[in-house]
Amino acid sequence: METLRQTTPPPPRTPHAHTLVFRAACVVALLLLWAAANPMYAQTPAGTHHPAGVPDNYLITPFGYFHPSCVIELAQGDTQVDNGHAIQHQDGSITQIAPCAYPRYTAKGEKIAQGQSAQSTQQNVPSISHDWIEDYNVTTNTSFGELSADWIVPQTPTSNDGQTIFFFPGLEDINSTESILQPVLGWNANSDSAWTIASWNCCLSGTTHHSEFVPVSPSDTISGSIQSTCGAGTLSCPTWNITTTDQTTGGSTVLPNTPNDDQTFNWAFAGALEVYNVAQCSDYPMTGLITFSNLSLLDYNFNPISNPSWSFEDLYSGLTPQCAYGSGGSETATQVSLSYSNSSTPAPTYTENTIYGPSGCGPSNNAPCYVTYTAVISVAPYESLYINEAFVNGSTYNYSDTVYWGSGGCSQTYDQGEYCYGYASPAPVYAYATESGYPPSNTVTVY
Repeated sequence: METLRQTTPPPPRTPHAHTLVFRAACVVALLLLWAAANPMYAQTPAGTHHPAGVPDNYLITPFGYFHPSCVIELAQGDTQVDNGHAIQHQDGSITQIAPCAYPRYTAKGEKIAQGQSAQSTQQNVPSISHDWIEDYNVTTNTSFGELSADWIVPQTPTSNDGQTIFFFPGLEDINSTESILQPVLGWNANSDSAWTIASWNCCLSGTTHHSEFVPVSPSDTISGSIQSTCGAGTLSCPTWNITTTDQTTGGSTVLPNTPNDDQTFNWAFAGALEVYNVAQCSDYPMTGLITFSNLSLLDYNFNPISNPSWSFEDLYSGLTPQCAYGSGGSETATQVSLSYSNSSTPAPTYTENTIYGPSGCGPSNNAPCYVTYTAVISVAPYESLYINEAFVNGSTYNYSDTVYWGSGGCSQTYDQGEYCYGYASPAPVYAYATESGYPPSNTVTVY
């Protein structure tokens, strides 16, 4: 769920900026319950720790903060008509949707006035606010006709700071980011401290529309699809169907015939992670990985794109907390993975190397053998590294230990080539990392 992807670079990010989006507190429900003819909504105040300037009664959405009257939920059977300016209900009655009369705010609290785009005039430089963490994406010089993916509902986060976490694929226009279509899995998306799914479209006349929230459970398989309603060869289809389904339970939530807001969807996201109000890494699920599988991307002629060449996009530099974000390392044409850590501080990483010698050593030549153990241990620049409980000045530590043995004979000989093995071991090295304001990382043992 995205604060609309902008096409201009954001202001410079400041490391350890705990007052950014990630330090905001618990926010709100996205509940707008449509009666047959008269729209009604229930709202939860945004809280006291949202970005400065955002009114307390605003709601958090996948696209930033909106006035409650500008977040529209469609009930089952409702359909958007008149290019999204009205809702036709199951009984045939129609409710007109007035343009949003209030400004909205990005996740950082930047004000977007009524009728103002979330982008500037500079084009083709994708950028986002601090809430969007990482994604896989691809563009085309024509347009896409359909995108679908499956992913698994993670376990419940181990801590609750009122955070909202979104996982989704999506379609957007890279040249004019006025609208984004997304089937979404969200934690606390409905201010319920639970996993739900919904289908979203933002931002028609300043409003954001979504289907009903459907509860889902950890380990359920979610399927999301975004499909053009037009025939093959339509470059910019006026309406689309967004469907989010729990394959495990059969529950489904659909935003049918939703308008494209004059967009041409030439920017596809195989999978993305977006968050609000993450105060510590334990606010994430324990799994540490989200995989979007069975990816299917069709061009505007509905021909499958056999190799979309998904590109990983890193947008977490300078954000706090850092939670071992990155590519899950399993990118294929039909599967991508995004990683994160549930640990409060990422543990140090290291590489090891072992060298035996010299040639001809051992009991037969009465020459001592040696083993040299080396390792490079490192942490991120914003972390402090500790080796055997002692602070290391710098983010990298080079370890080396040479151990000799075998002079005058061995009590037991294991001959492997010219070397004598089995009688030397290095002193173990224990490494952990700390970050200001957070618990220390897990300790890793090197050798």
